[in-house]
Amino acid sequence: MPTPQAHGIDEDEWFRLLSLVAEQSLASGSPAGKPVVPTVDEIQDLYAQIYA
Repeated sequence: MPTPQAHGIDEDEWFRLLSLVAEQSLASGSPAGKPVVPTVDEIQDLYAQIYA
């Protein structure tokens, strides 16, 4: 599966925006329908892991 890096997304930009993306993910309400609702930190960690 292609990663954000493989799509040419700048690493510094990716990590700079992680907290914003994580906050917006939670605010969207989408995680609320899951059996376990992740925290902002957990979402950031997941996005950090998928970069490379």
